Amino acid sequence: MERRGGPATAFVIAGVLGVGFSLEFATGEPLRNAGWALLVRLAGWTVVWAVAVVCALRLPRRVAVPAVLAVAVVLRLASLAGQPILSDDLYRYAWDGRVQVSGTDPYRYPPDSDRLAGLREEWLWPDAEGCARLQRPEGCTRINRAAVHTIYPPVAEAWFTVVYRVAGIGTHHKAWQVAGLLGDVALVALLPAVLRAYKRDERWTALYALSPIPVVEVVNNGHVDGLAALFAVLALLAFARRRPGWAGALIGAAAMIKLYPAVLGLAFVAGVGLRRRAPLARLIGGAAAVVVVGYLPHVAAVGLRVLGYLPGYLREEKYAEGGRYLLAGLLGLPAGPTAVLAGAGLAAVAGWVLLRRPDVPRGCAALIGGLLLAVTPVQPWYAVTLLAVATIAVRPAWTALAVAGYPYFFAVLLDSPHAVAIGRVSFGLALVVVVLGGRLRPPHPDLVAPRMTGELKVT
Repeated sequence: MERRGGPATAFVIAGVLGVGFSLEFATGEPLRNAGWALLVRLAGWTVVWAVAVVCALRLPRRVAVPAVLAVAVVLRLASLAGQPILSDDLYRYAWDGRVQVSGTDPYRYPPDSDRLAGLREEWLWPDAEGCARLQRPEGCTRINRAAVHTIYPPVAEAWFTVVYRVAGIGTHHKAWQVAGLLGDVALVALLPAVLRAYKRDERWTALYALSPIPVVEVVNNGHVDGLAALFAVLALLAFARRRPGWAGALIGAAAMIKLYPAVLGLAFVAGVGLRRRAPLARLIGGAAAVVVVGYLPHVAAVGLRVLGYLPGYLREEKYAEGGRYLLAGLLGLPAGPTAVLAGAGLAAVAGWVLLRRPDVPRGCAALIGGLLLAVTPVQPWYAVTLLAVATIAVRPAWTALAVAGYPYFFAVLLDSPHAVAIGRVSFGLALVVVVLGGRLRPPHPDLVAPRMTGELKVT
């Protein structure tokens, strides 16, 4: 009896501690005020997450899955208790939604354009007193990069419009946090079914459901990356059910929320097989249809301005200069060769996926994990999709990469002179864990990956 009760008791304790961390994090001071103390809290929460996952895997399945889902919901509800702590992206979401509801294409003008002055609300454009409370100069705005056009693709913009129409301006940041919560709870609820579809143990749901990363990034910070992860998970479910057209459309939608999930498409291509022309055409056609339908009305309205701030963002992040490729930059090569080396690493992963044809979740984890290792972004929320597909692939080693972004993010945001060194150590350690994790795989049932063989349903 003690053996059975031990994991259950430990799971309950870990769950309570996780909820406590979530509540304390959400109600604490924002990053600029709290500083490195926030990273210490995240580190403690990460340890609790690991303990909770281990305990969940030792519980009976009929107990573990409902318990994990219940704790996951409470974790996310607790994260609604305060304002966004690490990011101000959702304020841009709210502005883009407001602009679209007014009948203006979001790619036409930047937020500080005089043409949009009549849309400014005090919540997003505070008066002098409000700016003082935010510790910003008079005439400030909560919107980041207010002088440039939006960077978000069309499906993200459609989502911003829907949330704004439903909630309006009066709900402030809470509408975007609730929207993130609803989408993330839907993703968590899907995970047991998707794991079963790929013949995995559904108790691995705990790996994503109990993680602080989606709780902080998708709910508290309201990042739209959670919606992209949801579409990626739905695509995996559609593929498992032999619906290549729907799988392609869903991956296309994920890429039209945040561009980087487009790399997942190669895993689906490998899963179909290059020689199976009919299902491959449905897969590619589904993705292409979403891209065309998404962009067409905006291209008709504003032309090439649909690219928004993307080129400027790549320059700002120093990708053109080779300065953001932390691991490739260890060799000290000039900018051009450094970028080529990072691209070659990602191309090698893509080649492995296409030639070896791993099961689709595993291929997805390798591709998006390879992308993050190649470009080493400062934004840790990009790893939400990695965490979701790694959960379905049952590759917990990839969580090291999801965690690795935070020390680098804090170092950059807090203007540490050692930011590059911190990032290299963090991502380097994650790479070591991923490599070792490929050799030491967790036990799970035999993988019988759905492939596009036999009769296919036309979609």
